[in-house]
Amino acid sequence: MPAYKVAWQQPAQVTATVTVDLDQLAQWAVEVDGVRALTETGPGPGELAGVRLMLERNRHLRDELLRQWARAHMPHS
Repeated sequence: MPAYKVAWQQPAQVTATVTVDLDQLAQWAVEVDGVRALTETGPGPGELAGVRLMLERNRHLRDELLRQWARAHMPHS
């Protein structure tokens, strides 16, 4: 009997519980992920205190940066 090889793609949902301090996440976001800040003169480097405040106040930004942080820190097999 012949064997057939098939392949397909399907989306996967990943749930992770991460333990990270918001100060650590803010520092990572600025240094590694390249988070920038808008100032009166245009885009500039993100300040840790400002990024930390955004993480506290903006759940969508916090969730997205947590997803990126988790992906960057997952063990790869």
